[in-house]
Amino acid sequence: MREIEIKMRLKDLENLEKKLKEIGCILSDPISQHDVIYSLKSITEEFEKSKEGDIIIRIRHLKDTAQLNLKQQKSGEMDNLEYETEVKDPEEMQKILLTLGWSPVIEVKKLRRKGKLGSYEICLDRVEGLGTFVELEKLTSDDADHEEVKEELFKKLESFGLSRKDEETMGYDTQLYHLKMKK
Repeated sequence: MREIEIKMRLKDLENLEKKLKEIGCILSDPISQHDVIYSLKSITEEFEKSKEGDIIIRIRHLKDTAQLNLKQQKSGEMDNLEYETEVKDPEEMQKILLTLGWSPVIEVKKLRRKGKLGSYEICLDRVEGLGTFVELEKLTSDDADHEEVKEELFKKLESFGLSRKDEETMGYDTQLYHLKMKK
């Protein structure tokens, strides 16, 4: 399955929440997510200059469960082939990844509220160290036209008064990696 998304920085999260509520979009209670992102053999070029084919693996720790996620980049960081499964024992999964040569590089901690907006999933995020964001994503076939879907997503977000100039083209992991490297 291919996931194409748009991510935008938010200046007023509460205003967007209000607009979503007005149109009947029901958001989940806040979900605490703690992601540990792995890179093969500690090579970090995926964070420095991403390219088609790059693979990132993460273990996402939730309240009562964990998930293993693999993303293979297509046209950009917001366009990936994505595979995900529940993990019963995240510590054992980490040992497997370490044995295979994957090392933890960065951690992302956030509070997320999710909802359905027609055929899209919308996420409102408060990311530790980065601020507030909205993500709008569409799951598509592997051969979907990225630019066409991206334009569709932009139009939906613009209907809420958001601007393309607030688009963030890097994932939270990449943003945090760059902040870490500046220190």
